[in-house]
Amino acid sequence: MDANRLLARPWLPGVELFHADFSGQPFGRHSHDAFAIGAILQGAGGYQCRGARHVLPAGTLSLMNPEEPHTGNAESERLVYRMLYIEESRLLPLLGRKQLPRGFQALNPHDDGQVAEALRRVAAEFERNDALALESELLTLLELVFVRHGGMRPNASPARDGGITAKLRDYLEAHYRDAVSLEHLANLFQRHPRHLIEAFRNAYGVPPHTYLLQRRIREAKRLLVAGEKPLDVALTLGFYDQAHFSGTFRRFTGVTPGRFLRATRT
Repeated sequence: MDANRLLARPWLPGVELFHADFSGQPFGRHSHDAFAIGAILQGAGGYQCRGARHVLPAGTLSLMNPEEPHTGNAESERLVYRMLYIEESRLLPLLGRKQLPRGFQALNPHDDGQVAEALRRVAAEFERNDALALESELLTLLELVFVRHGGMRPNASPARDGGITAKLRDYLEAHYRDAVSLEHLANLFQRHPRHLIEAFRNAYGVPPHTYLLQRRIREAKRLLVAGEKPLDVALTLGFYDQAHFSGTFRRFTGVTPGRFLRATRT
């Protein structure tokens, strides 16, 4: 990912991801109208907030509540961090809660790597522009952060699915070429997104977005062997472009589409 990039998608309003890579660039006193969830990846950052000065080395989280005034600066020659901004109005529908979390008490808790990794996965799905995968990874990140640091209780295990997971699998099998969003699936099956993901993973070992990608890759193999060009296969199966298709194909098979084709012809 390039330096200083702001990622947003029109079909996911109120959610932005900022990847920063800079040195010596101070930020004056300001605030955000959203929760900020960040991880320091390299170097050290610093800011003034809540009447104190804070230094955040790599491996530290940066958590801010909406409308919390603060400054910002690099404490090292180079500072690299990743920050997710999510508006309060988006939290309740995404988390499936009746009330908002109380907010972050600690501004810069240490991270054991799980939050930074969850942020990395969200950033990767922003790049791939896959609605189902991005919404799923975003939900996982929000649950993790607000349970650990925002005073939110873990959700109870979902009740028996009443056959919903089998119906969801059948739907994915029938619509694997289509652009599918988690919000659409939740509305279609009248279940909260988190319940759908957990029940499906329990039944089939992977979340819905992974199952969908696996199904697309199976079909991609068939089309490639039948003589279809990789670009045509990518567009037919709902991939953003050929690079997205090639990367996903390699992630699931260990080889590129071209290498796969060569192997089938030897």
